[in-house]
Amino acid sequence: MKQIGKELKEVREEKGISLEEISEKTKIQPRFLKAIESGNWRELPEEVYLRGFLRTYADALGLDGKDFVESYNMSRTQEVPPSLPEEGEDEDSGRFLLLIIIVVLVGLGVIGFLVWHFLF
Repeated sequence: MKQIGKELKEVREEKGISLEEISEKTKIQPRFLKAIESGNWRELPEEVYLRGFLRTYADALGLDGKDFVESYNMSRTQEVPPSLPEEGEDEDSGRFLLLIIIVVLVGLGVIGFLVWHFLF
């Protein structure tokens, strides 16, 4: 995303277009344009809007907006998935929980048996 935003910013600056001018032309708020140019994901809206912004921004600069959206989509699919937990990390906590459940069930079984034995 940073590369896409960087490229859009370079083209805008080469053409001598200010951020305010491109904002008026595209009807995209300057804060979103800045976020696109800097690759700041946290300031951008949902993906459907972002794709529209990229296409509109690129088209307004005389570029092919569809190509920028495709580049964006490709960059999203190439991102590294979140790392998996270390081996044994989840297993240990799962085993501990299972052990607690077994102890509680056995304890309830013993108590139930003793109550039944002394009452009947």
